Amino acid sequence: MRTRSAACGRREAIGLRLPAQGLEPKLSRLVGSSRPPLLLLSFLLALACAHPSEPKEGHPVLTGIDFVGNKRMPTGDLEKHIATEPWSGFFGKTPRYYDEDLFEIDKKRIERYYQSKGFFEAKVDGVDVIKDGQGRVSLKVHLTEGPRATISNFSIEGLDKLDQHERKSVTDDSGLRVGTGFDEELYEKGKLQTVAALRERGFAEAKVDGKVKIFPVEGRATIVLQAETGLRYHFGKVLVSGNRAIPSEAIARATGIDRGDLYKPSALELAQQRVYNLGTFAGARVGLEPLPGGSAVAPVRVSVREADFQTVRFGIGFQVETERYEVPKLRAEYTNRNLFGGLRRLEVVTQGGYAFTPSIFDVQKTGPTLSTSVQLTTPNVFIPSLDFIARGEYAREVQLSFDYQRVAARFSLVYRYLRHTIQPALNFVRYFAVQVPEQQLENGLVVGGSQSSSAQPSLLRDSCTSACTLTYPELRYTYDARDSILEPTRGFYFTTDFQQTLKPGAFTYFKVEPEIRGYLSVGKSLVLAGRADFGAILLPAGAKSPATERFFGGGANSNRGYSSNGQGPKYGANPTGFYPARSPADQFGGTYTLAVPRGGNGLLLLSGELRVHTDFALTHSAIVFFLDASRVTADAQLPWESGLEYAPGIGLRYITPFGPIRVDVGYLINPANQVAFNQEQSVLAPLVTQPTLVSAYCRGAGCISESRWTYHISLGEAF
Repeated sequence: MRTRSAACGRREAIGLRLPAQGLEPKLSRLVGSSRPPLLLLSFLLALACAHPSEPKEGHPVLTGIDFVGNKRMPTGDLEKHIATEPWSGFFGKTPRYYDEDLFEIDKKRIERYYQSKGFFEAKVDGVDVIKDGQGRVSLKVHLTEGPRATISNFSIEGLDKLDQHERKSVTDDSGLRVGTGFDEELYEKGKLQTVAALRERGFAEAKVDGKVKIFPVEGRATIVLQAETGLRYHFGKVLVSGNRAIPSEAIARATGIDRGDLYKPSALELAQQRVYNLGTFAGARVGLEPLPGGSAVAPVRVSVREADFQTVRFGIGFQVETERYEVPKLRAEYTNRNLFGGLRRLEVVTQGGYAFTPSIFDVQKTGPTLSTSVQLTTPNVFIPSLDFIARGEYAREVQLSFDYQRVAARFSLVYRYLRHTIQPALNFVRYFAVQVPEQQLENGLVVGGSQSSSAQPSLLRDSCTSACTLTYPELRYTYDARDSILEPTRGFYFTTDFQQTLKPGAFTYFKVEPEIRGYLSVGKSLVLAGRADFGAILLPAGAKSPATERFFGGGANSNRGYSSNGQGPKYGANPTGFYPARSPADQFGGTYTLAVPRGGNGLLLLSGELRVHTDFALTHSAIVFFLDASRVTADAQLPWESGLEYAPGIGLRYITPFGPIRVDVGYLINPANQVAFNQEQSVLAPLVTQPTLVSAYCRGAGCISESRWTYHISLGEAF
């Protein structure tokens, strides 16, 4: 038995009527009592469970509908197919009324719905009308479902123009199977899928009808589909319109359709994607011209609308992180979508600013930052949808624990086919001008006993000298079946990335990082979203990974219980508490006062969200309940080898055309303790610095405290 009503106890026992006068004083007395939280909660619960009771035009208020005997049919499906509804709402109730004449029609609707699902002997045995003390009613509907008819025979006639293999394939594509339960909806869907299967095999004018025979006593049904295939078409000439500067031949080649190819609707869909992916057109549409009578030729029409070939954009803003402010932050973009003709696309992006660490209010180090990239994309090399990308980069980075400059050259091929993307690449990266923070030098802390401005900072110390090179080929595969990139509500996304270092280069490792995301809509206002991300850097014995390629956890798009990059192994910095006498034995007892994330070679991240759209309160708004669980480990691990750190939280969203603006608050349930260590030396002798505990449970001196509460403000979905 399933019930459609609120979970507020027995309906007969919860009548609460609030007088219009005297409510505010009573509420004040509740809040002012010795147990305000409990009494206030009881008051709100009673208010939520209160039902309207006044009848309307002789019809009593309907508080709920119970279905009894519906073992094979979900209650929710039955409710959707009747007109009668009970009361609804939480604090503000919407009254619904019981109309006996209307429900007599609903009884026929219930039986008809059962018949559409193959239950031809289903019937409504009776309806109990149950009244409470205030005149409201609830219904108990008694059902007999009976057996469900199954498909005993299924065939498709009119497939004489297809060979045996094609006939079997079309039959399978219909989705109708002998032995399955009969369903009118699936039957109609099967006809449409059969038409689609025939058209995908060249029959552009295919039509399908069908007949169903029902044998209620025997509990079976037979289905015969009648197909009219018509001619088998092949593509004709590709015609292009709407272009002004781009040659028609280049656009026609980009579609990947050649005259004489077998007609397929999927080929038209793929062609439209290929033309749009060129990045040159503001709009693109690929379809068929009217089919000529008596000729099995399907001419293709490509209609495009050219965008501005050259665009320039500027922006100004700021960036705030846990231990770094960048104010102001400037950005400039230049795009040429038809460089030297041939649909070549040039993109130049430059952004820079001025960094303050650890904050603009407590400055320890400042400096200008710069990041510039130049990317040239050559489309349709060798075959349609295969692009060649050449990219150059320069960056100057300023962080609390390290500064560096970087140049990079990257070359890749990108092949897109429907929802699939394959991208092999070759990357050359050079790091140079790495500098130690002045504060460490002033403290007499150097590396390897050599006090030099080119000594390595703590984050890069174990993986890179003052300059180093990283060379690696990379292979990335992506399958994207989401309904939206900015705000997905249903669908599936998968990507995986592989890296393997080569010489010349200072490192040897193999890196793999698969990620999967899923989205499911529940009704109109709920979305369930989940993500799993795994990463591993595999190293030979004694080798170390580059800090810039390691995994860092925490932040608005990771475990939201941590600040950005705050999860995982730590380095110690800013030691204190030493007794620097000339005797090395006296230089002991020091601890670190700052923990710097050093990244890890292992990552596991699991995230789940319940996204609730709250347009009833504020248009384009949503509330999100999330749970993040992750770990970042020094060495690569299998997913089940150790535990995770959990962080539940809540977030607010305001949906914009460029993605949701979001505010998230996370709380760490079981934060893991870390130990910050380092290998510094003084000018005189090694400093005996104690490994320092980094913990959310830290109390007093001698350890570094971390907060269990974290706040994030960002743009775009978490995943």
